[in-house]
Amino acid sequence: MDNFFETKYPEREIDGTLFLQVCRSADVFPKRGKNFFFDEETQIAVFRVDGSLYAVSNICPHQHSPVICDGYIEDLTVTCPLHGWIYSLQSGKALGGGGRLKTYRVFEENGYVYIEKPRPVEPNWKLW
Repeated sequence: MDNFFETKYPEREIDGTLFLQVCRSADVFPKRGKNFFFDEETQIAVFRVDGSLYAVSNICPHQHSPVICDGYIEDLTVTCPLHGWIYSLQSGKALGGGGRLKTYRVFEENGYVYIEKPRPVEPNWKLW
């Protein structure tokens, strides 16, 4: 896992949105998640399904566990390996529940994967 808030990766701005070049396209395997660590509260799991890329929060909201990248992929959903919650990779919405994974824009260009640069998140415990 790489900490992108401390490490400089090439950035690219498109229509006012910053994207980070995070890895080579060949590093994201079909139906297997790849986790990108920004800080304890911000991790992004990238998946390749039927040739398309999807990027969602790696942290399952059920018990705040960073495990989504290890989830089971079926169609365009990912199942949390710890809790069994199922999320849409397109919308992040939990199927049959009220939870949601944050989604991020992602694309490939010239053999590299770019994901929308997340903003640092203030942990909930700091708000107490």
